[in-house]
Amino acid sequence: MREGRKHTPEELEKMSAAHRGVKLSPEHRAAISAGQKGLHQPRRAEAQRGPKNHEWKGGLKKYMGYIRQQSPDHPYAKRGYVWQHRLVMEAHLGRVLLPSEVVHHINGKAGDNRIENLMLFSSKEEHAKYHHFGLYLRKKGFQNEHKN
Repeated sequence: MREGRKHTPEELEKMSAAHRGVKLSPEHRAAISAGQKGLHQPRRAEAQRGPKNHEWKGGLKKYMGYIRQQSPDHPYAKRGYVWQHRLVMEAHLGRVLLPSEVVHHINGKAGDNRIENLMLFSSKEEHAKYHHFGLYLRKKGFQNEHKN
């Protein structure tokens, strides 16, 4: 609902009289109808998309230290983006990773996506066991050989 000043009956009559007898094209009528139904959505110009946009960052987005890379044709892309560490591991293996597979960052730095820093687990359970076993070893006085 709109807030603010309401038009007086005199103002409404004056606006109505100004529009009486005006012929609208079928396209204009359709646009008005669509707008009243909430169907009209402004289009973004092609110049605003992708590399032509002034805020373009090369198709990369960061989230909590992890990097998402634009890959709209990837079978598991979400909104056109895939986690970069998964793409690196896929390129190394030469196949697409299953959604159940987990890629682990050995040094704990989410943005370090070098292949030598990545480890593949077949499931979330295997990844959790790895972390649990590492905690157990640290409590017993062993150092993780991968940690810096």
